[in-house]
Amino acid sequence: MFKNYLKIAIRNLLKNKVYTAINVLGLTLGFMCCMLIFLHVKDELSYDKFIPNHENIYRVALERVYPDHVSFYAIIPHSFSEVFQKEIRGVEDATRLFYFGDGAIVEYGDTRYEERYISVADSNFFNVLEFELLTGDPKTALAEPNTMVISESIAQKIFKNESPIGKTLTQNEQEFEVVAVMEDIPENSHLKIDYLISSASFPFVKQDNYTSFAAFTYIKTTPGMSIAEIETQIPNLVTKYASGQIERDLGVSYADYSAAGNGYNYFLQPISDIHLHSNLEAEMRANGNYLYVYIFISIAIFILVLACINFINLATARSADRAKEVGVRKAMGSDRGQIIAQFLLEAVLLTIVSLLIGIVLVSFTVPFFNDLAQKSLVFDFSALMTSVPILIVFGIIVGLLAGYYPAFHISKLNTISILKGKLQTGKGNWLRNGLVVFQFGIAIALISGTLIINEQIDFIQSTSLGFEKENVLVLDRFGNQNQHNALKQEIENIPGVISAGKSSTMPGRGTFGVQFTKPGGGDVLTTKGLSAEADLFATIGIKAKLGRVFDEDFNDSLSVLLNEEAVKVFFGDTDPLGQHLMTTNNVNGENFTSELTVVGVVENFNFESLHSGVTPLAIFNDKNPAGFTNYLAVRFEGNQQNEVLSEVESKWVELSDGVPLSYFFLDNSLAELYKNEQTSGKILTVFSVLAILIACIGLFGLAAYTAFLRKKEIGVRKVLGASVGSIVVLLSVNFTKLVAIAFVIAVPIAWLVMGRWLDSFAFKIELGIFVFFIAGAITLSIALLTVSYQAIAAALANPVKSLKSD
Repeated sequence: MFKNYLKIAIRNLLKNKVYTAINVLGLTLGFMCCMLIFLHVKDELSYDKFIPNHENIYRVALERVYPDHVSFYAIIPHSFSEVFQKEIRGVEDATRLFYFGDGAIVEYGDTRYEERYISVADSNFFNVLEFELLTGDPKTALAEPNTMVISESIAQKIFKNESPIGKTLTQNEQEFEVVAVMEDIPENSHLKIDYLISSASFPFVKQDNYTSFAAFTYIKTTPGMSIAEIETQIPNLVTKYASGQIERDLGVSYADYSAAGNGYNYFLQPISDIHLHSNLEAEMRANGNYLYVYIFISIAIFILVLACINFINLATARSADRAKEVGVRKAMGSDRGQIIAQFLLEAVLLTIVSLLIGIVLVSFTVPFFNDLAQKSLVFDFSALMTSVPILIVFGIIVGLLAGYYPAFHISKLNTISILKGKLQTGKGNWLRNGLVVFQFGIAIALISGTLIINEQIDFIQSTSLGFEKENVLVLDRFGNQNQHNALKQEIENIPGVISAGKSSTMPGRGTFGVQFTKPGGGDVLTTKGLSAEADLFATIGIKAKLGRVFDEDFNDSLSVLLNEEAVKVFFGDTDPLGQHLMTTNNVNGENFTSELTVVGVVENFNFESLHSGVTPLAIFNDKNPAGFTNYLAVRFEGNQQNEVLSEVESKWVELSDGVPLSYFFLDNSLAELYKNEQTSGKILTVFSVLAILIACIGLFGLAAYTAFLRKKEIGVRKVLGASVGSIVVLLSVNFTKLVAIAFVIAVPIAWLVMGRWLDSFAFKIELGIFVFFIAGAITLSIALLTVSYQAIAAALANPVKSLKSD
């Protein structure tokens, strides 16, 4: 019996090639999109779950409360690690990780390597984060000074087929012995480590520090221990250990310091949540966003539902055509159960075929999706076995739903009524219209979301940051060169170079914290800081609003510049020029207190991501005892980028210490801050287009069905003199009403979701209704274009044929 049903099903599907092809296309696209999104979401949710006992590992993060704002940090004072381990009930172990940052140089023999992921770790690092060691003992690997662990890929790159154990690598003129090799940390981790240097190699880690942020701190908790209970034990430890240092360094009591609005609120982050739920200052890598995961899951569901609606609408369109087939089969003795089984088998067969084609397409499209999403996804057998059973079950459900109308509804009709053509179809209109409203609603929401994301990205890229980011070449590791002054002078003389200036950092690359007091005591004033020489301001276009910027004609070693936000917090309406501020810095292991004079106020500029608002900033002169420079910013003529870069490379080879040149363009570097948004916007755009395409297939089927039901009405109207245009309008007006209903339903939902997304930016576009009207207009246009073919074909049909069949 089943074999006979299958043969008939295949025969019917092959007989109606257009119907079959359209259904297969819609379902295949739906399954393909769903599987691609499934792979992407699965990867996003898998971060750091490969680490043994990850459910008991947490990173300690900090909510730093300032008198005028709040900042969140992924790093904390390094001395708390040992305190937490010893004095907090429920903490089994704690370890620290110090990140060196980008652009470090590692030497082996006469060869130098530019490396990005160099970190310093405690001897118990592998007790907490149990990464696999290929060689070496995890218990002793980082116990001794001047030792390091390297990753498998670094071992292969530097030592080729030789054993690296016992070999010596030099970093920052300090030699380290390789004592172990660990497996490469997978990409689905918030950590990226190629070198781990023993913290015992650096004296500063032994110095007490409970206020300055420097270390990623991870703790392993007792299984079943309440995280809230652990967090409640931390404030007393902050008071116990940080208060003395604050009073010693700043000369104010901890009570007054707290009363002025300062605070340290430490909290725990589950290590597997960091990637999607943490976007703090000083993160080792750019993290994702849980909101995008929800959006993509929703899109996957919507796309598959659209494919289902498409299938159901097309099945509905054919139900009238197949009514006589059902009538004949019932007249020949088929019972209702046999007819139901036949229709459902055809529907399930179609979905399974579509699913299999979709799987094949996914295997080909994964590389293109990886380019789009900046991922390294692999559609391997394990991924296939994980996702396909779920999709097959869903495919069967889709098939059963799609076959429900013809199978159950038509099969129960009276045989004589069917053969006389008295098939009642009006009862299903509410369902079909509801499904189409749902399709339109999804289309409007996806289009409006895509437009808003792209508009926000355009806003970010075009908004004034308070400085000039275009045509600025930035050289890394510049301040470390022995002849950096001579090198800077040579670069300034290159044709096409307008100016050049040194600084400790560049916008978007982080700052250091500074705390000031006024002479004679008083409130503690906290800012973020950077150091720069006089030429930097002209190079990147930072201007003084009051007073002046640094000038080589002045001795500015004890001068300081403040931004407008710092002036507002520090001095209110008082003139800041000439005011004095006291600050204590650690120079070569010793505290150095200096009295600085405010010589100028610069306009607020965005030295961090536009996700954050502008906070107080102090700029030190690079000649200050605590001042230092890392970068050289070079402004050049816009049409001479290649020539300038070539000459800079030549001068670097001639005058540098032999390390490779590392550089970036400031505008490109700032664009990287929003890479996650740009990537997600591209993915959303692609899947929105595919979703709309699938929806159009369903609309095409519904338009065909509508034209079929009203063919006699159209014939009568044409006989009575109706024009083609009026008939097209008649058939299209219902779809316009459905778009209007979908618009009313979709806009509040899309407004809520996109408003929440925009809230992650301190600087953002205004969310107006206009963008939703554009989305509605686009959806209406697409819908009318989709149904126009059927409407025009019905309007042009010969009325004699439709009336003669009555």
